[in-house]
Amino acid sequence: MRAQRVLYVVNPTAGLGASAHLGRRLAGGAGATSSPDLEVVLVAAESFAALRDQAAAVLAGEPRPDALIVQGGDGMVSMGAGLVAGTGVPLGIVPSGTGNDFARSARLERGAPAAGIERMLTSLRMGTAGIRDVDVIRLSADGVEHVAINSVNIGFDAVVNRRANELQKLPGTARYVAALLESVRRFSPLEFGVSVDDGPMRSVTAELLSILNGSSIGGGIRVAPKAVIDDGVLDLFAVGRLPRIGLLTLFPLAMAGLHTRLPPVTLERVTSIRVQIPGGVLIYADGEELHGPGRDACTLDVRVDAGAVRLIEPTERA
Repeated sequence: MRAQRVLYVVNPTAGLGASAHLGRRLAGGAGATSSPDLEVVLVAAESFAALRDQAAAVLAGEPRPDALIVQGGDGMVSMGAGLVAGTGVPLGIVPSGTGNDFARSARLERGAPAAGIERMLTSLRMGTAGIRDVDVIRLSADGVEHVAINSVNIGFDAVVNRRANELQKLPGTARYVAALLESVRRFSPLEFGVSVDDGPMRSVTAELLSILNGSSIGGGIRVAPKAVIDDGVLDLFAVGRLPRIGLLTLFPLAMAGLHTRLPPVTLERVTSIRVQIPGGVLIYADGEELHGPGRDACTLDVRVDAGAVRLIEPTERA
């Protein structure tokens, strides 16, 4: 019987460099990787494009890996989901980013990547890991297909997301709040065309639209508190016209679970949505920019792909 083959993809820039150190340690054969019945193929690169290409090449080779493990933040999880969605190859997540929002919704342990990867590998080797079939978000923007696993963000939230990505020295939610304070002064409501579940197109004036599989954005801001990652539906979070003070208080209220009391806030459960996006409006998916300034108007098509990813749930303490 051949050894299990595990593809382990690590983002060296995630977790303020902790991933790079752990990656070097694993490459040296330390810990759980030294077992003769578990082969770990390590992929580490400085860019997402290089990581994706190298990981895709290993997954396409023979023998195909028995599991893919990604370490990093929501962007890495999204990349991993895109690589294995619909293939049957299980996905393991070792959270070490700043937001880790999907990991929160999946109730995966955060904050100790070294222990997390050891636990993941030991669970796989001993056969004690569980599997949970979770949903993904499939979307098409500008005619290009993408996969997201936590959220798609349009408008003000995407502007905040872009600025938060630039504030590298701040941790998680603090980065998001700082970006919020900077962005609110320059933002105006937008006009969208929205069709839900193949219904009629309607005009919507909104500060932001977020389409969520997970429940939170921005490192734990639970804007869709009832969202579940394996229920076969997505949550459409929309915020209509708000004064600037309203935008400033929106996310702090969401952290306290009080934002749904604001009249402009709506939450709607959907399986598909089409959004007509004005030119130059930002679209982000799992923290990565898909459509930005200078781009023409586009149509965004989004749908849930129920149970498309087999998520590995490691033993609590291996």
